[in-house]
Amino acid sequence: MTNIKSLGDLNGEHKQSDKFETLDPINTFPEEVTKIIDVVDTDDNNIVFLSSEGKLYPTHAENYHEKLKAFENLPPMKSIASGYFHFLALSNEEQPKVYGWGKNKFKQLGFDKNYVQKPTLIEPLKEENIDQIFCIGFCSFFLNKTTNILFGCGYNNQGMLGKPEITENKAKIQKLHENVANVFGGHSEHTLMMKTDGKLYGFGVNFNGKLF
Repeated sequence: MTNIKSLGDLNGEHKQSDKFETLDPINTFPEEVTKIIDVVDTDDNNIVFLSSEGKLYPTHAENYHEKLKAFENLPPMKSIASGYFHFLALSNEEQPKVYGWGKNKFKQLGFDKNYVQKPTLIEPLKEENIDQIFCIGFCSFFLNKTTNILFGCGYNNQGMLGKPEITENKAKIQKLHENVANVFGGHSEHTLMMKTDGKLYGFGVNFNGKLF
């Protein structure tokens, strides 16, 4: 995305209107930012942009910044993900590392703290070759495509981690599934997972038959 467009006002004011007739370019990035390659947000209206240089530019619902500032002292990132109230980022290194931040009430970041302000290395995964990160609701998933092992943590009260025996809501990072080739976005409370044999599996909340 070289030109992100936005509906609304750029002066830090929230205006209500019944008409949205124009698209305004988002021009709050520093001049050196040439391309935004991904953007994710949370339910509390926080947004993170990923630039082609691998920098993360956060916004906060309670603050307005004329020019967005990137998080400092981080390696370049190659992908980002978000759940209800938390973010993940995967570094663009020979052995990628996973960083997390945001609200952590259900240990969806694998930390003991209930809130992590800035991207922080998720220590239990630093020796794993994580290739893919994914979030749903209060859950986080981390896929090692070399071993095809899916790791995860977070809220599992309705099988959102795909492990019915996990009843503890504050589960820390653990191995969830083996022989996993890919993980796909479902919605806020269910996930689709493809195994190495090509079969597709679904788990999580199934109201109205979402998984069937």
